[in-house]
Amino acid sequence: MAVLNRKLFNRGGRVSSRGVGITSGLVPRYSHGGPVGEHTTKERFEDNMEMLRGLGLTKEREPFSRLEAASPALLTLGSGLLSGTSFQGGLGGALDILGQAAGAASPQFGEAIKAKQEYDATDPEAGLKEMALEMALEEKPSNKLKSFEPVYGTFGTGENQKTGYGFAKVFEDGEIKYEYAGQDFSAFAGLAEPETTKNEKYFKAEKVSIRKKPVLDESGAVLEPAGEPFDVFFQSGDQGGFKFTGLDKKGDFSPDEYEIYDPDGNFDFLQNIKIKRKGSEIEEDASQVFNKNTGEMETRLTDGTVLDNETFTITEVSDKKETYSQKPYKITINGTEYDTTARQEGTETFVFDPRPNSPTQGQFINLKDIDGVQSFFESKTANFRSTAEEIELLKKKGELEDQQQTASEGYDKIISDSKSADVQLANYNTALLVLDTATTGSFASQRNSLLRFFETFNLDETMPGMYKGLEAAFNAGKTASTEVLEALSMNAFISNAQRYDDRLNQTEVNKILAADFGITLTNDGARLLIEINKAQDEIYSDAGDMLRNMVAGTKGGVDGVIEQYGDVLGEDVVKQLKELSEDNKISKVDAVLIADNYISKELREFGNSEDIKNKINNVLKKDLVGGKSYFYGLGNREMGQTGISVNLGEAYDANQIQFAGYSKDGFFEFDDQQSEENKAGFDDNKPIYILYFIDKSNQRQRAIMQF
Repeated sequence: MAVLNRKLFNRGGRVSSRGVGITSGLVPRYSHGGPVGEHTTKERFEDNMEMLRGLGLTKEREPFSRLEAASPALLTLGSGLLSGTSFQGGLGGALDILGQAAGAASPQFGEAIKAKQEYDATDPEAGLKEMALEMALEEKPSNKLKSFEPVYGTFGTGENQKTGYGFAKVFEDGEIKYEYAGQDFSAFAGLAEPETTKNEKYFKAEKVSIRKKPVLDESGAVLEPAGEPFDVFFQSGDQGGFKFTGLDKKGDFSPDEYEIYDPDGNFDFLQNIKIKRKGSEIEEDASQVFNKNTGEMETRLTDGTVLDNETFTITEVSDKKETYSQKPYKITINGTEYDTTARQEGTETFVFDPRPNSPTQGQFINLKDIDGVQSFFESKTANFRSTAEEIELLKKKGELEDQQQTASEGYDKIISDSKSADVQLANYNTALLVLDTATTGSFASQRNSLLRFFETFNLDETMPGMYKGLEAAFNAGKTASTEVLEALSMNAFISNAQRYDDRLNQTEVNKILAADFGITLTNDGARLLIEINKAQDEIYSDAGDMLRNMVAGTKGGVDGVIEQYGDVLGEDVVKQLKELSEDNKISKVDAVLIADNYISKELREFGNSEDIKNKINNVLKKDLVGGKSYFYGLGNREMGQTGISVNLGEAYDANQIQFAGYSKDGFFEFDDQQSEENKAGFDDNKPIYILYFIDKSNQRQRAIMQF
């Protein structure tokens, strides 16, 4: 058939362009219930034949016509019979004529028989079969697909980023590819799945005049003038939109076609609301403001930050405004320490910008918008009297009623801290157990410990998008973007520091709080932060138990407290307890004084202990994870014997450099593809990175490196 003589089916050589041109995108991805890569060559051949037949490249084969093939011979035979002569008469003459005619037609009968044989021997799909077989052989994967899971997030980096639903493909050799819309990506950041679209609800109707917008041409010339103004209701919506609802004129009027007519500039719209960010259950104060310059509704936080309408839902319409409490903080930016104030708003921290010559100096800005932040912690050393000092002062003044009031407030505070501590202790103990398993110098153990550390400070709830991206990468055996790690570590550090008691901040622990938040990414740093929290909560828990028993007489009352805590309280306090005891109980005032002094003494001793000093010094010795400026400062690096030079700054920007962890006793194992000789000889105080690059043969390579 003529179609088989086309270049597509030329048998003169190997088909080297499968999947391009006419067959582009036509190789089936699935058949027989699963991915092609999991099937036999025979099954792939059958799939390809089915696909190629569907292209209609071969015409339906006509049946062989014996009459048509034999017609020339029959004509010769008939002609011979009619025109034949013989010297013989009768039957002999007839046979003679027949023989002559048959002899003349014999070659043509032979050609008819040969044509039938060639028809039977010819396969009209021979060309298709050859191509289908060659495709099947080329499709046989060397790396079989192990799992294929749907994911939602951002695929790729830079201008090639795509956001939506795709797939995570894990292969038997550990390679992971992320697929979106038929395209494979090496980079992926998981996001919280979008909520189901809901119809917008509208509220707060305010009267306003609108008119139909003028129609302009490309040069701005008026083709149709603006319409006559008329009154409508302006209504804001619970998804950040607005609409015009008619009064005299019925119906709704689209903001795309109509504009507010306000020549005197009197129209002003403000609606106080409460919102919840997507993925968070924390309510935040905000306001809806109509921007006259853009003609759009804006949703702003109390610091003026404008939110994207797709990032939140409105939970309440209210004119009530809450004032966020501001606290003193110390912040170190590019090596310079500043005293400032800051406030928490939901999951975000806003800082009063202290930087001289900064365009936002004197304004509250989001902490994450400040470049070069090295440390950030609450200054809890303000001059104020402790509960114990306040009670002692009131005793001297003889103000019994105020003593009781202060003591009751102190009692409630200690008991509340004790209850919270009891809940947290179990969480810290679990986290420490996970961290203890992460001392093997392996990526697998360290990534699990890091996830548990962030969970300990509820970052899986307060920063779900970033946390899920980290979790998705780790669960797939991949490293995570440094940007995500830095954001999560900063928030974990802040969350951790805000829990420390003022008295603990005045010990050696203050050194760790003034350190770079990057210490949370080191196993030793994360363990130390949790150990400090655990120690504080153990002191809180014991103080609460002691206080309840001294006041209520439970668990043996004062005698029980002396038996259980006498050694740590000391002889003088034990003596005092015995003198103050009546019916095995003491007054709330005296009990609060003893419990509060116990907390102060234990926190100071713990925070100034040699053990804590040594652990802090050990953590502070470690080099922390580098950022953009660090890698640009390193310049170019030769990749071994490959002959490839990589600019480390550019590689960092392209997300080709990713933090992997720290070694233990010089040993670090990333995965089973790593050779044994590349698992040892690391510096335990330096971070380990995975560097991805393209070699001269255009193959993707990786290097496990320290700088």
